[in-house]
Amino acid sequence: MRRKTPLQKMSRMMSLILLLAALPFAVTILEKKLNPQRKVASDQEAATTVLAADHDLSEASPEEFKKAFKYQILKEASLVRTNTGPGISLGLFLTKNESGNKVFVCDEYPLIDLIFAAEGVAFSGDIPQMVVRGPCQVSADQRHIEALPIPFSKILASPLSQYEFQSEIPGSREKVQIYFRNAAEFWPLEWTWVGVKLYGKNPENTLQINGYEVISVLGEPLTIKASATSE
Repeated sequence: MRRKTPLQKMSRMMSLILLLAALPFAVTILEKKLNPQRKVASDQEAATTVLAADHDLSEASPEEFKKAFKYQILKEASLVRTNTGPGISLGLFLTKNESGNKVFVCDEYPLIDLIFAAEGVAFSGDIPQMVVRGPCQVSADQRHIEALPIPFSKILASPLSQYEFQSEIPGSREKVQIYFRNAAEFWPLEWTWVGVKLYGKNPENTLQINGYEVISVLGEPLTIKASATSE
């Protein structure tokens, strides 16, 4: 029998080492091909872990949730100014979808209304109201619901007969609709935030907060002042 030379043995050993070194890489490639959705799921999981434990309402009972979601939305509510106009950023929280998965509230309630009233002003006994309607979007820091800008410079330059306006969220193609009721004689310049309503994927499923609840958490009314110049 012909014996292998030391050079042949070394060559065979090197081939075996290279094969073993490449094995983990091959397994990774195969796993990606067999499980293309795994990375997406992991990214979504990581996103929902950004919020602190007190923002996670996914395990709250129905009774606990009724109070807790209002506090989470209101406690971090703040006035935001953009080139389009001012808006209100809201607190974000996690909830559970129909499949039992933990998701952002905007995933289950994609549409939101912010309701304002021109308190101290009345036309024929009716207080002017403004409803700002737009998409519920998670902010870049994943801790807030994106503000819906109000284009007051456009509104104040328009006739009172116009009761519907539109704007865009900066950095987004999503539209914001603004509706007015009971505005006559002049455009009010101060608007007090008196409520919020989130609409579920099924529009009959809603979350609501009224003006008294806003004040009970914030300690005072949150008022937006209209300006004829862009904010």
